Amino acid sequence: MTTRRHIILGYPESGKTTYLAALWHVIDAGLVGTSLVLEKTSGDAEYLNKIVEAWLRCEEVPRTYISNEEHVALHVRDTRTQATMVLTLPDFSGETFQEIFADRQCAEEFVENANATGGILFFVNADRADDMTSVLDHVFEDDEDAGGGNDTGSEEPTEYDARKTPEQTRIVELLQILQVRPFDRRHRRLVIAISAWDVVQDDGVSPAEWIAREMPLLEQFLRNNSEIYDVRFCGISAQGGMLNGDSRSSLLEKKPAERVICHWQGKLGPDITQPLRWLGADDE
Repeated sequence: MTTRRHIILGYPESGKTTYLAALWHVIDAGLVGTSLVLEKTSGDAEYLNKIVEAWLRCEEVPRTYISNEEHVALHVRDTRTQATMVLTLPDFSGETFQEIFADRQCAEEFVENANATGGILFFVNADRADDMTSVLDHVFEDDEDAGGGNDTGSEEPTEYDARKTPEQTRIVELLQILQVRPFDRRHRRLVIAISAWDVVQDDGVSPAEWIAREMPLLEQFLRNNSEIYDVRFCGISAQGGMLNGDSRSSLLEKKPAERVICHWQGKLGPDITQPLRWLGADDE
């Protein structure tokens, strides 16, 4: 049996847990068209059932907090190659990654999971405000539009809060941290998964183009560090749409597995197992 331990990363409300709920349902149901089929599970099935029940009702999937991080393993078989593997998917909370960035500390268990064989599925959310800052946002004292520099400003300087650092900066830093001790420096497969893809798919851009447009710092980092990260980009909508009003009613009329969206390698479809299959593949 080939063992792969893929880790799901992402800051708070990035879509990690919703994806895990949809993934569990799709694999457990053994639906036609999926790349992987379930053979058995290990770990906390109660946790899986809880998040899947919310997902099936088109409700917000409960967030994962540091105090109740859960770890489950899906024993699956690839129907295309008949290869079997164990997908260990620790659903670490977003706050866990905040601590790594802001406090420069993390649990030994996280280090062990990150150093295990396998790839990384890193989530970013397309449906939230851009938190980037630019030099163009700053008003300099000699700026004519600011009154010729006569206003020196009266605001008191505020203490730096690492948790308010722009998200793409935190992502780049986390990806760099994962390549230095106590983490093993090695070439990894990495999927940048853009959740809530339903809100941007009509823009006519690919997931890679969306990252280049919305997170240029992250795109530049990945483009210039191919020796440590082999990257693919994926657009995912684990719910398929907004969870309110007419949109929710429309989603409830569909079969659960048919409402999910996965934009992978230029194609749009419902198979959200494709990124994991690529992470676990022995070849291209």
